[in-house]
Amino acid sequence: MQMQNHLLARTARIRHGLRFAGAGLLLAALHCLAPSEASAQTRYTCRDDNGNNYTSSRACPQGMKTTSVSAGPTASEYRSERSPSRSVSSSPAPDHQQYMSERCRTLNETMRSAYSRGIKADVQEGMRREYNRDCREEESEASSRYDRERREARLQQRDEDRQAQQAQQASQANEARRGQQCAESRRILNIKKARTDLTEGERNDLKRFEDAYLARCAR
Repeated sequence: MQMQNHLLARTARIRHGLRFAGAGLLLAALHCLAPSEASAQTRYTCRDDNGNNYTSSRACPQGMKTTSVSAGPTASEYRSERSPSRSVSSSPAPDHQQYMSERCRTLNETMRSAYSRGIKADVQEGMRREYNRDCREEESEASSRYDRERREARLQQRDEDRQAQQAQQASQANEARRGQQCAESRRILNIKKARTDLTEGERNDLKRFEDAYLARCAR
């Protein structure tokens, strides 16, 4: 009987130990899964001075160039995006960014949509530092170029409008002058037609004058 009780107690301890070990393994597995979900947020492609490329879930370290940044939603954001009750959006890109490099445009777009994508604050700060270091001057030049081209386009449109207005005024002046000349020619024609003492030569002159008047004014 003592041997049987001893075996039963030993079996119970083994079962308790297995349950404890299983719980520990489950917690360890969950702990390992947590960073994998967070790491799916952003992937950085970094290039060193030798031209070698590396992919990392953290912002590129000092001394390396960020060649691309890809941001994806976490599992919770993915479920929220599939739900009709929530939509993720970002403000449209400024017009002057069309004159910037693809790398700076991509970095700017990622920064503007960082909050909606759930990118961590320290990662956002790293992107801002990199943007200020590598892209801020380029953005300033792009903005100046965009403003300059807009001014030039407005000036050109203004010149075209002025030329069109001047052409219209000239056409109206010519039309008014032709109307006055035709009215004077008609008056002279009526006076000559009223005469009954025209010579043969004067009648021929009158015929030519009338033909010219009809060709120019009868329309």
